Amino acid sequence: MHPPLEAHKQEGCDDVIQALDDCHRAGTFNKFIGTCNAAKTAVDKCLKEEFLVMRAANKGVAQQKRKKMEEIWKKIDEPPAYLKEEQ
Repeated sequence: MHPPLEAHKQEGCDDVIQALDDCHRAGTFNKFIGTCNAAKTAVDKCLKEEFLVMRAANKGVAQQKRKKMEEIWKKIDEPPAYLKEEQ
């Protein structure tokens, strides 16, 4: 199974997705008897590459958010200035 392909047509996988759609339209049973397996494998490979790129980008964003949150937590954990002066 693969996700709905309409969302991925402009991502660079459009040619392999179109090939798979054409294969499915060429015959009613093509997708059931394995005629379109090569096209489906190409789509799966392209979607996996797309996923890996997105995952790497999201990891960088998450690391930046985590760093900001850790700075905020440090500020929350330190005592206020008026308590520091009394000590």
